[in-house]
Amino acid sequence: MTPPAPPKTSNGVTQHSVISTDLRVTGDIVTPGDLTVEGAVDGSITCRTLTLGGTPDIKGNVTAETVRVCGAFAGTIEAGQVHLVKSAVMKGDIRYRVLTIDQGAYFEGKATPMKGAVA
Repeated sequence: MTPPAPPKTSNGVTQHSVISTDLRVTGDIVTPGDLTVEGAVDGSITCRTLTLGGTPDIKGNVTAETVRVCGAFAGTIEAGQVHLVKSAVMKGDIRYRVLTIDQGAYFEGKATPMKGAVA
């Protein structure tokens, strides 16, 4: 897992993109910035920070430094930090260094620590 380096911008602000509920993207997404997905992606996603809200439909793997699951998601996540907030419904596999599951979150699948994971 090697997420892209943070983007270099003239004003020092990290770029943030949004795939809203009414949008479907076909193909892999690779960005050095942050991404919020509430819509559909027919491909894999590689980014710095990913927020999954609503009921995103991703037909591929997710690779990021940080992933925050706020809605319902079924798939595979590989990230340094994964946070399932209390409203999360996660079904799938997670590879992580740090995994946080809030009380009230639902997780069904396999969680596997990567080398250097925090116990």
